[in-house]
Amino acid sequence: MAKLDLRLRDLDTAELLIASFESEHDAATWLRERPPMMEVLGLIAESSDPTMHQMLRAAVRPLDPDEAEVVRRMDEADAVARAEREVEHARRAAAEAEAHRAAMRAADPARPMQISWALADGFAVMDPADEREISQAVTDAVLEWVRERDGWVAERGQYVNEAVLTVWPAALPAGESRVLPGGKFIPVARPPSTP
Repeated sequence: MAKLDLRLRDLDTAELLIASFESEHDAATWLRERPPMMEVLGLIAESSDPTMHQMLRAAVRPLDPDEAEVVRRMDEADAVARAEREVEHARRAAAEAEAHRAAMRAADPARPMQISWALADGFAVMDPADEREISQAVTDAVLEWVRERDGWVAERGQYVNEAVLTVWPAALPAGESRVLPGGKFIPVARPPSTP
């Protein structure tokens, strides 16, 4: 029989522990004689045999009233701590998002912008904090880029359905083209033509 482990919580210290057993028989014996103030959280075993899992679950000595009260208090404290962490995480994420929006508003308006384009949905700025309008020059450059890629995949019976590319929105720096290298596109098969 493969070795198996039990996940435990010491109810005196709240420490999480692992107890290893050479056989399910050894584990079942320990579970029946479970030491006081030791909660069984779960089983880690190589076997997924439901009969073995059920047998071990049935072998666990139930919590006595004192142990059950400690578990209730610990679980309640864990839930409060988890909720506080979630609130703090949400607060931090909101502060970071606002700082990013402020940085985007203060950034050079002529900087490159990342654009997504989809045949069904049209154009969108990839970064929701980037409040710049998509100019006609950007629109024209994206469509020209897509048409060129349509030509690349036409022989395979495909066309470009979606693309993401980075584009200069305003005046071009010397030696630059409107669309920066590194754009990506997703082709799809053309539907069969109807007679």
